[in-house]
Amino acid sequence: MKKLLLILICCMGVMLCHGQFTRPDYNAIKKAISNPKSEFYYPKLLERYYAGDTTFTTKESHYLYYGYVFQKEYDPYDMSDLELRKHLRELPSVSDDDCRELIAMAQEVLKKNPFKVSAFRTILYCCDQLDSTELATKCSWMQRNFAIAIIESGNGKEPSSAFYVNEVEHEYFLLSLFDLTPGGQSLQVINNERYDVMEVDENDYKIEKLYFNLKSFSIK
Repeated sequence: MKKLLLILICCMGVMLCHGQFTRPDYNAIKKAISNPKSEFYYPKLLERYYAGDTTFTTKESHYLYYGYVFQKEYDPYDMSDLELRKHLRELPSVSDDDCRELIAMAQEVLKKNPFKVSAFRTILYCCDQLDSTELATKCSWMQRNFAIAIIESGNGKEPSSAFYVNEVEHEYFLLSLFDLTPGGQSLQVINNERYDVMEVDENDYKIEKLYFNLKSFSIK
């Protein structure tokens, strides 16, 4: 996870300094991921992602993450992890056997939502307890895959350079990666587009708030 964080911090630095963003062109993405002859054909991208393929290019990661909004399973308010969260709350402590059960439950969640942060968090926690480095490494790379896509979409400093996210949970995921503590949150409509505006506590980046574009929430 530390390696993941270092890679993402380097990417964040590039984005903040040079403003080289790759905003999603949803029409182009939909066309490419629907074409079986395209290098971005979605079933193939998703198969590689689930296999933990570390050879993804940043462009492939972009099509994978933002192409998900055109899949029938996509729901920006997805609650497929409810049973997992409930099970975690009911455990007085987490034994090795509990961890194996939790990993199985989290993997089922990821079959429904391949970018569900709570499922990854559960797996990584349990892998640490079970000393299962192979699965932990795979899940870390899977998270890196879609985190890179979000980071490359903007720098969050203002609406015109907002991060594009597929669900609110990914806003908090991004904040946690860079040790940013969220403050107040508000929904704003700017130039007919919806944004989550997240205030953050004092930090090394000198950032006071971040903008997250919610266009994907209303595409389907």
